[in-house]
Amino acid sequence: MLLKTRFYIPPLRKNIVQREPLLQILNSSEGGQLVVISAPAGYGKTTLISQWLHHSPHTFSWLALDETQAAPGIFWRYFITAINQALPGCGEHPLQLLRENQNEHALENALIALLNELDAISPSSPRDAITLVLDDFHLVATPELSGQFNSFLNHLPPSLRIVITSRSAPDLALARRRASNQLVEIDQHQLRFSAEDSNRFLQQTMSLQIDNNQSQLYFRETEGWVAGLQLIGLSLQKADTRPAPAVENHQAESNSTLPGLSAPSLQRNIADYLLDEVFSQQSLDIQHFLLLSAAVPRFTAGLCNALTGRNDSLSVINHLDRHNLFLLPLDNHGVWFRYHDLFRRFLLQHFNGLDADFRQQGHTTAAQWFELNGYLQEALEQRLQLRDWDKAEALLLQLLAGDDEINTLLPGWLEHFPHEHPVHQHMPQTPGRTLSPQTFDALLTSREQQVLELVRQGHSNKEIARRLHISLNTLKVHIRNLYGKIGVENRAEALHKLLSQDDRSP
Repeated sequence: MLLKTRFYIPPLRKNIVQREPLLQILNSSEGGQLVVISAPAGYGKTTLISQWLHHSPHTFSWLALDETQAAPGIFWRYFITAINQALPGCGEHPLQLLRENQNEHALENALIALLNELDAISPSSPRDAITLVLDDFHLVATPELSGQFNSFLNHLPPSLRIVITSRSAPDLALARRRASNQLVEIDQHQLRFSAEDSNRFLQQTMSLQIDNNQSQLYFRETEGWVAGLQLIGLSLQKADTRPAPAVENHQAESNSTLPGLSAPSLQRNIADYLLDEVFSQQSLDIQHFLLLSAAVPRFTAGLCNALTGRNDSLSVINHLDRHNLFLLPLDNHGVWFRYHDLFRRFLLQHFNGLDADFRQQGHTTAAQWFELNGYLQEALEQRLQLRDWDKAEALLLQLLAGDDEINTLLPGWLEHFPHEHPVHQHMPQTPGRTLSPQTFDALLTSREQQVLELVRQGHSNKEIARRLHISLNTLKVHIRNLYGKIGVENRAEALHKLLSQDDRSP
């Protein structure tokens, strides 16, 4: 017996934010296409599809999925029944084949019969095709079922449009379907609320009496994550708080405390949501990776290998990306990433609950990796967290020697040092690049000294990278830092300065 409530479309709440650009994408889809809405928990996937169906009436059927329907026999019975509810009479013969035959070909024959029945239906136009929504497809996407569903999609007739919501990208040959124009996609970047959307959501949907400046703060804090905004709204409603006075400038704004956002009840609500809906549903291996990679504000595969002791971090990062685990790329090459800020805060709460020695080793490893690879600011920030004041001071002096613009960040870094630490006396009055030749090596990292010596010997960048067993991109970072510290712009100037230094040597 099938559960009837699986076929009920969720109701729309009052004053919902109208997602016009996304509705236009859905309205442009046609029969024979697969529509995939893929995003982390709480980005409004189900709400968007429900809004579309309520505002663009046409023949559709809704199927809410969970783990109990992952067995192919059960899934396809629900699937065919959903089509039968949209088109009475369609699918009855395939269902009969499933009931009466238990041999190995029963499912294949039933799906062929279903495809033939759908192929005989001719919609008045491609956009008037029947829509079948499969909500939370990730809960049933086993390899076996995905393989069967792929075969079904390969023969999808123009009378049926299939819409999938999923927390992860389904294994349904998306690249091929994208190339053949069979795929329509909406991802988390499109689903995230804009500043205007967030303002309407908080003021209209959540009925909060807050001004635009305050809603902008909440928008930046949540990065448009709908569930985060809703949890903030519920916390404000429950506490009946009032907004703080509007900030006067950016500096005050960046240092302000968001009303309600720092409340313990809201922190618990967000943490509970992320624990139940995201973190606890991952394997222990992935949980371990998430906690360690959250120890740094941004990460790359090489850094994660160092932090976790594994050598397959790139594949794990790709897994996090496919499964929409609040991962945000920082470049167009898929090298550097960060987590959504609220998700990282959640992970850091759990990371900080781990053994102190384990945490210290994580920060030490990160500091060493950053320094070795030429990312001195990141290395400094890790040393400050470790309260390793002497190494932090050495990094700070190296940064000041290499980049005049670092001076704007200096006050914030100095605040971390104890007042009695001599770093406050060691800071130059007018930091810059006026270094004597004798001070070159003192302010260079060991790797930069190696690079400098190979430059002095006249080796090409490619040869230097080969000798040091590093990538050309990593070498470029070292060379950029090196040039900054010795006050030159290019290799020719660097060689000239080194030769001048050699001439003055006794």
